[in-house]
Amino acid sequence: MNPRSFVILGAITAVTLVAAAVATFIESRVGADVQLYDEPMFPRLVARANDAARITYRTATDSAELVLKDGVWGYTAKQNYPVNAGNIRSAVAAVAALRRLEPKSDDPERYQSLAVEDITPEARGREVTIYATDGELLASVIIGRSSSTMSFDPLGGTYLRVPGERRSWLARGNVALPPSALDWMERQIVHVPGPDVSHLQIYEGGQLVLNTEKVTDENGVQRYVLTPADDKLQAVDSAVKQVASAIVSLNFEDVLPGDAIKFPANPRRMVFKTFDGMTLQIDQVEQDGKMWVRFNTSAAPNAAGAERARQIAAATQGWVFQMPGYKLQAFNRPIAELTEPKGTTLGTMPGLGGAPQLPAGAMPGTGRVLPPGAIVPGQGAQPLPGVQRQQP
Repeated sequence: MNPRSFVILGAITAVTLVAAAVATFIESRVGADVQLYDEPMFPRLVARANDAARITYRTATDSAELVLKDGVWGYTAKQNYPVNAGNIRSAVAAVAALRRLEPKSDDPERYQSLAVEDITPEARGREVTIYATDGELLASVIIGRSSSTMSFDPLGGTYLRVPGERRSWLARGNVALPPSALDWMERQIVHVPGPDVSHLQIYEGGQLVLNTEKVTDENGVQRYVLTPADDKLQAVDSAVKQVASAIVSLNFEDVLPGDAIKFPANPRRMVFKTFDGMTLQIDQVEQDGKMWVRFNTSAAPNAAGAERARQIAAATQGWVFQMPGYKLQAFNRPIAELTEPKGTTLGTMPGLGGAPQLPAGAMPGTGRVLPPGAIVPGQGAQPLPGVQRQQP
């Protein structure tokens, strides 16, 4: 038997096992005098899935309306900010694929156990409604919890109920939806890995207050240095790199049209330049305890970074974004923490060509003093209080 035969046989075996499991499931239900079905839950959606043009989404804490306009899906509550088309396709396809299998409770007192109760502040289900371009209702469903009795089926099973109907159902299939209403949008708007950044500048009040570039030292390590070099100060490499992390996997918390937030004439501004020729400018302002930013990006037409600049511009141009809390330190790092007196060092191994000596108990390369009993290279164990170290 050749390898291809093994593959075909394996596929046939897998299908046979699933079919047998389904048959066993159905037989057990028939034996229990339960009427079973195997038909599309929403035949109109199956027939017109490509005509979907409006989706509403509701949970106990969230809601969203998503509308197709001029070929682009937008989030209406966010002035039609673009929605991730992949999320739309997945949701419509998953709801269309649901197949009515077994009738369940029609008692509202039992809805909660299936998570198919009407959407209220205590509800656990998710309601999705899909309309066609001409306004026809294609599907409306409260998606409840997954069924543990359908674990044998690769498609799984889901409890659901059509809003306004008493009967709930066990359907074959699962519907994976974004975890929150905002996640229907593409929330990652910028991603520039740290090693790609060649220069970082910061302006305050219209004045350039920090100008750094990345160089490679004799050990092949990339470090930020001040440019032009300063007689008294040097860049704090680790701190500047932390600021540069602001544009790594940057997701927004909220989004508004560009004119919804007023920026001062000379806001705090960060300018990042990349080795591939892109320049990314970020202006920031705080309003009502939230930090909002706007982006401007550019690149020479023949620069390697031109495509990256185009993608960032497409996601950000004409909009302002609220930054998430975990990025605030990178955006707000004080200038005083980004430079230090020239010659400042965290310490090196003692006795190397007049290099600064470490304080007793300090870990080489960090300057951090370790607790008593800890082992320090070159110094041995640190003495415990009240215990004298024996001399060899």
